[in-house]
This record gives sequence, C-alpha cells and structure tokens, in this order.
Amino acid sequence: MTELPPLRIGIAGLGGHGRSIQDAVAAVPALCVGAVYDPDEGEARAAADRFGCPAAPSFDALLAHVDAVVLVTPNALHRAQTQAAVAAGLDVFVEKPIANTVADGRAMVEAADAAGRVLMVGHNARYGRAARQAKALVDDGAVGEPVSVEIHFSADNVQKGSHEGWRFQPGQCPLLPMMQLGIHAVDLAQYLVGPVRGASGRSRSVLTQPGVVDSVTGLLLFESGVAGTVVSNYCTPDLFQLRLAGTDGVLLLDWIPHRLTVLPRGGRTEAPEVRDFDRYAGEDLVAELREFAGAVRARRAPETDGRVGLQALAVVEAMSQSAQSDHHGVVALSGS
Repeated sequence: MTELPPLRIGIAGLGGHGRSIQDAVAAVPALCVGAVYDPDEGEARAAADRFGCPAAPSFDALLAHVDAVVLVTPNALHRAQTQAAVAAGLDVFVEKPIANTVADGRAMVEAADAAGRVLMVGHNARYGRAARQAKALVDDGAVGEPVSVEIHFSADNVQKGSHEGWRFQPGQCPLLPMMQLGIHAVDLAQYLVGPVRGASGRSRSVLTQPGVVDSVTGLLLFESGVAGTVVSNYCTPDLFQLRLAGTDGVLLLDWIPHRLTVLPRGGRTEAPEVRDFDRYAGEDLVAELREFAGAVRARRAPETDGRVGLQALAVVEAMSQSAQSDHHGVVALSGS
C-alpha cells in the first residue's frame, strides 16, 4: 500500500500560542508546513527558518502555497479567513473559539459545507489522555448517573503580561476569560455529559479597565438534567480542574499535574484511584492536529468539527447575554 505524502499546510498566526501549535505540527508526520504568515516579520522569519518554507507576504498569498490552513489568529479574523480559505479549495483548522459570535461561526460552517471542505476547531482539552479516560469511565457507568459538574479554568494572565493585545480590547474578545479559557471547560463538559440547553453568567472587571472582563462565573443546565458551574478568571492563580459527581462515584480531572482521580462510592472507606500521566506537554495539541490530518485525508468530519465549536460558543454567548442583563437569568442557547 502506497503511503500518502504529508498534508501541506500553512500556518497563520505564529506568536504566543502559535508557537505551541508549531511544536505540535512538527510532531505530526502526516503534516508538513508549506508556508507561514504573520504580520510580525520576526515571527514569520523564525517560523520560515524552522520549517524551511516561504514566509508569505499576506494571508491571501499563503493560500496559494498550501492544501490546508491552520489559523491561530485573533477571533475577529476567523470568519473572513475561513471563508477565503474554503473558497480557495482549502481545508481549515481554526483555533478556538470558532468565532466571537454564533452568527459568524454559523457562517463559517455553512461556507465549509458548501465548498465541501473540512472545518475543525481547536478544542484540545478533550484530547488529553486523562480526559479520554474520564470519558470512557462515564460511558461505562463507572460513576453511575452523572449528577453535577464543577469546572475551574483560570490563569493569572492579567498580571503576567501586557494589556495591549486584541484580547483586552472591548469588542474584540467578549467575556474574555470565558471565551479564551473557559470555553475549553464548556467543550469538555459537553464531551463528558452531553449538550447544554441553557446558561447564565456573572462577570466582573477586577484588575482590568472597566469594560474588559477578567472574572466570569457561569451556570450550565444540560439537556440530561445535569447542572454544572464553570469559573474562568484572568486574575487568580492558575487552576485547571474538573469535578464530575455521579451516583456511584466522583471523577477529579487535573491538568497540572496531568491526573485523573476516581473517588469511589465508599468515600472515606475506600482509597481513591489516582492515575498520573506524564507532564502535560502538548500531547493534546498533537492529538488534535493528528485528528485534523486524518479527517482531511479521509474526507470525513473531525471530532471537533465546526458544529462542535458552535455548541461551545453558543454557551459562552448565552453567558454573555445573561451577564449583561439586569436579572442574570438563564438564557436558552441560540440554534448552533
């Protein structure tokens, strides 16, 4: 059987998280980099040297060199860049969130469908080994019937860096920490216990200028009857943890260190089962990009396709609408 050549991709957005994506791409033999683009010439030159490929002078020029694109660009650019890529006959991997609004995300899904192209969203939290094992335990009934889920996805990003980037510009990144971090938790919760039907939210500006949210707490109501909470801050110490409680046990999922703890029904009378994994060193990013390559080659929908991205974004949008209302009530999800 003849082995297929690597998929030739272009990467747009090379700094920050883009460097982690570069590392993951380099670890997937089914991918090769045909060109890169970033408005920062230093980042573009460094990536071009790393992969031995051209640094395209513009995003449109990038499209001419490759068969698929990986977008690690500001949220507000995702719709236009995806539409341009699929119109050029390319498949697209876009970093989460799929877009800033459900309307833009839906337009991206429709454009990819009309062009017959693969659209995948980078919801990497579910691709780690601990998350995969948690999903298997839930599906096998190891915790009984899920009752509640509590998640905290926070990083002290306000005090770690500059506030000059696009994320801190009102309108460029609604509900900032939930859109950039908490949306991982939202996707993970739906991966484990099913779709959310409604959500509410409260937000604050603790360390940021008024109008720029850095603290969000949300309530999730799942179609199954499960209720959950999700907290995401940019102003408290790093904490990435999920607690799923069921009638027969509890799962604790930690990212740093990467660990899954199973608390059995016996509680204090039974020792917890702790499953430790190697340091969380990008294995989830490698796994999701491997999934993208496989989906493109097989011409199939990837696990976290555009519709999965829309489901997560719809929850965040509902939280944002609730947080801006006077009563902070539950908002039913818009059609995703």
